[in-house]
Amino acid sequence: MNEIAERNSAGQYYVNTRLGVAKTKSNEDFQEFEPSTEIYKLLTELIEVNAKGFRGVVVTALTGLHLNENYDPLNNFYGCNPRSIFEGGIWYALQENSVPCGKSDPLNVAKNVDQLNEDWAKGRRPQSAAMAAVRFLRIVMDAGKSKRARLIDYFFFRLWKYAESVTGYQLAEIKQSTESRQMLGNRLVEFTLRYPESGNLPQYLVSQLLAAVFRTSAIEVVGGDESVFGTNTTSKKPADIWLEIEGNETNLYEITVKPVSKKRLDDSLDALNSTGHLNHSVTFICRLPDDVTELSVTDGSYIYKGKRFDFIDYQAFCCSLCALLNDEEFSIVLKNITDFVQDMHISMKTKTGWNKLFKTEI
Repeated sequence: MNEIAERNSAGQYYVNTRLGVAKTKSNEDFQEFEPSTEIYKLLTELIEVNAKGFRGVVVTALTGLHLNENYDPLNNFYGCNPRSIFEGGIWYALQENSVPCGKSDPLNVAKNVDQLNEDWAKGRRPQSAAMAAVRFLRIVMDAGKSKRARLIDYFFFRLWKYAESVTGYQLAEIKQSTESRQMLGNRLVEFTLRYPESGNLPQYLVSQLLAAVFRTSAIEVVGGDESVFGTNTTSKKPADIWLEIEGNETNLYEITVKPVSKKRLDDSLDALNSTGHLNHSVTFICRLPDDVTELSVTDGSYIYKGKRFDFIDYQAFCCSLCALLNDEEFSIVLKNITDFVQDMHISMKTKTGWNKLFKTEI
């Protein structure tokens, strides 16, 4: 094992150990940090938010400090090689302990940033979380050895309790029984439009409906299980979702619940060109007519730079697919969507939104 791998492994072990200790603790073990204290409030603002990056910055900083006691995260954050120790070590420990995190959390909010201070925090979203990260790390760095250890233990305890609240959140069960698939389908569409999770949920719903429709055919649905956080160009995908027959791509689908601009069409053309799919049919599944006001779409079609793009309404498309499914196939879709929303990486806002829409039997 080379030096970098050893360091990343040590970082993973450290986070695993700290979270392991946290699981043995209770609020009574940290009575000095009662709800009225500054530390309690700071960690609430830092940890109990949908944005994962800021707690990722602090986990990385504390791990870097463990690996090198002379490390100064406030003035030389990149001195610990944050990308390497997070992606190669810390991330795996967080995953193993079901702590909501992204693959590159610290880089998403502090890429190429050396100083973690008020200037860095200004304009971040949410700014309160960024400021809490700065203030908490400042308190940690100013503390003596014993107090620092207590602060770090309490941080990981709060991180674990937050993870526990997310993974343990109970979602309302959808009772299919004899209810109309169209009613349920429309409710699912409404949910994914209200809580799109950066486009992940609409894309996943479309992929699951298509997979259910073609489950007994030779047609394979590809691309629906991948995150939409990466662009198609960088991920070498011709589209968000596509159909294949014996490995040959047929229909390409772009799923969005945001306005389709000409820039979005350029991005699609770049992806098609880079993957060799310029001659394939592309259909945008979006909200019509709201998402195509910038384009002169006629009869569901628009030609841009010599390429024809088709457009269909997201709700109409999904509900039409629901009409093609039998009860067993539709119940599988419902279960898969429920499992997707239950995942630790889905925000609490979306989980609570699910219960608002499905808390009573439809």
